[in-house]
Parts: sequence; structure tokens; C-alpha cells
Amino acid sequence: MTWNSKKSQKEKKSKTRSRTGEEWLTADSDAIRARLPEEGEVFGVVLQILGAGFLLVKCLDGYTRQVRIPGKFRKRLWCRVGDVVIVMPLYGMKPEEKGELVHRFRKNEVRWLIDNGYIPEDFVG
Repeated sequence: MTWNSKKSQKEKKSKTRSRTGEEWLTADSDAIRARLPEEGEVFGVVLQILGAGFLLVKCLDGYTRQVRIPGKFRKRLWCRVGDVVIVMPLYGMKPEEKGELVHRFRKNEVRWLIDNGYIPEDFVG
């Protein structure tokens, strides 16, 4: 077998990373997929970065929580002040005070959430 007959790394990755799942269309007809909170999860906005993998997040349910960034997101996911996130309150361990980061939204996803009424505009502001 010659080296030409093997697929390149780019071809292998492009096949496995095809677009699947639900897609929503905006007024600009750009396809956007935005994750919505599941049962027990809540939207939040980052108020302060505390360091050591912790954030201070104002949640949509009215509580301000100290949120931990899980190990699988630590090096991969960077949060700034003002980012919209999904938080899972730590039930059984002071759910009004503690939580865990589940997802961070990009700017176009936040705009889609506001336009479709999932979060109020003044909450992000």
C-alpha cells in the first residue's frame, strides 16, 4: 500500500465532524445551534473572575453563586466578565451559593437567546 492511498488527517476529521443535530435559523438566515438549560440548570452572567478555576456568577433565578469550572473545561474554555453561561447549582451543598459551570455561550448564541425570549436583554447588559 502506498502512502497516497491513505486518507489524510484532514479528510478523516472532516468526515467525523459533520454538522448534525438541531439547527435554528435567524433573521440573517445564519444557522445557529444554542444549548438550552436542562432541568435543574439556570442561565447566568459572569460578574467576577475569582481565580483558581472559580467565577462569581449572577444567575437568572436571583442568586449570586460561586461557580467552579470543571477540569474538562479549565484549559479549553476561557470566561470573561459579562459572558452568558449555564450553571448547575450544587444541590445538597448550598445550592443558593455554589454551582458548576456547564456551558458558555458565544455572542451570536446570546443574541439568538435574547431575540427568542429565553433571557431578558437587561440581564445581559
